[in-house]
Amino acid sequence: MKIYTMNCALCHGTLDNKPSLLQGSFYPAPPQLILHPLDDPEWHIYYAVRTGIRYTGMPAWNKALKEQEMWKVTSFLSRLEKLPPAVQDYWKKSFGSLPPAAGPEGEDHSQHHD
Repeated sequence: MKIYTMNCALCHGTLDNKPSLLQGSFYPAPPQLILHPLDDPEWHIYYAVRTGIRYTGMPAWNKALKEQEMWKVTSFLSRLEKLPPAVQDYWKKSFGSLPPAAGPEGEDHSQHHD
């Protein structure tokens, strides 16, 4: 959660369930991973984090993050809708909202679109 907040949230959306401020500044727009969690396999998420995505603004993080950190953010993103209760409580206390599918805010993401 911390690695995501520090490195990913600026482009992919914050943990208070708000879209990124930079969302409209990229073409193609970066996916809003908190509002629309990924259903990709872990290896695919890790590969995108590690190597970046060609022809987008997604950089390769293998020079900026350690392998263990890349796996931590991969694990977080792949389990976003199934976080343990303690992590959900921490999220709610820290950001004032629940993670996706952890409660009413997480069940219908369409309400967050502009």
